[in-house]
Amino acid sequence: MRIGEKITWTPAAFEHELSGERANKMRKLRSVTGRIVYIHPARRYYMAEAKVGNETIRECFPMENR
Repeated sequence: MRIGEKITWTPAAFEHELSGERANKMRKLRSVTGRIVYIHPARRYYMAEAKVGNETIRECFPMENR
């Protein structure tokens, strides 16, 4: 895993789409594709960012292999 590597994920902000809380506005769960922009020096987590419309979203994830 390196900075700049492509990654696809379902943002936590989109989780309400499955529960039906936002069923009137969004009907299906979406994934986004972005890039890894930061890796913690002790490899505890990494941050990914992606463009969604005109906005940039970021989310952190735990490292799978420490």
